Amino acid sequence: MRYLVDVISAASMRSYFAVDGVTSATTKAEGGGDNHPDEVRQEAAIGFNELLQGGLLKGGSFSLNALYSREHDYSSFTLAGSFSYLLAKKNTTLQLGMVRSWDRSFPQIRTWTRRKEVYTPSFTLTQVLTPKLIAQLLFSYNRTSGYIGDPYQVVQVIDGGQVRNFETNVPDERVRKAVGGRLNYKLGQKSALNFAVRYYWDSWDVNSFTTSLLLQRHLSKAATLGLGYRNYLQKRAYFFRPQYAAPELYMTVDTKLDKGYSNDYEIKLTLNGGHYRLPVLSNPNVQLNVLMNLYHRHSETPDWHSRYQDLFAYIFSFGARYRF
Repeated sequence: MRYLVDVISAASMRSYFAVDGVTSATTKAEGGGDNHPDEVRQEAAIGFNELLQGGLLKGGSFSLNALYSREHDYSSFTLAGSFSYLLAKKNTTLQLGMVRSWDRSFPQIRTWTRRKEVYTPSFTLTQVLTPKLIAQLLFSYNRTSGYIGDPYQVVQVIDGGQVRNFETNVPDERVRKAVGGRLNYKLGQKSALNFAVRYYWDSWDVNSFTTSLLLQRHLSKAATLGLGYRNYLQKRAYFFRPQYAAPELYMTVDTKLDKGYSNDYEIKLTLNGGHYRLPVLSNPNVQLNVLMNLYHRHSETPDWHSRYQDLFAYIFSFGARYRF
């Protein structure tokens, strides 16, 4: 069971553009138009894991989780299940997963509520090759249907010397597929190197290639340090345009659908309890995780609002885990 609250200040888009191309615009001038934080997301989750004791699937494990989250303009309910089974004297692990989501979007600058459904089966095969090397093969399929656009983005079209504003409009279905591989190699007694690649393609003609490298080292029984790097390359969706000279069936200014790349640098420190004479870390059931990321994303087309081609972000995360 889990309950989580995220509070983010000034995250909502506050610029207002009167939309000419649709009739669903309201008189509200901005999203999050109150004195509360712009983004407050609450999330609750419950689940279980069962080890199968008898029958044909003896030795396998099954898990099922339910999750509900809500914020000021969006809600989501998700069911996620997975089944794992050990083969070949426990050197091979087969895992099948299924995620089903039902989402609702109700932006504060619109009068409507629209729905989205997500269906994601996945397959993972893990093989122990040597005492020091483990390989993993992954495949996932995702079908999203319903409202997939961003209601806060506005497409501007120059028509007869005048600028007209339209809501974004994208296809109401998107099919995504991804295949990847991962190698985990043990370096000596205290270190491990993880290398992963992933290729992605979808029905919007977006293709991407991702590589990542993670080095982890045990500093002591109480601490583990991780250093990581991730590179992402992407091609443009077939309907994305740097600018629109006339209204089209599908129009978007979402630069995440444009050609671009990103780099992510990561430092992670894990502290295990029971080895420190501190109020929290003196408990052996406690684990603390500190994560810092430097993220850079570049798109060929400037962002529709900030007019920047590059996004830089410093992300700091802190987590605590208690083993019951």
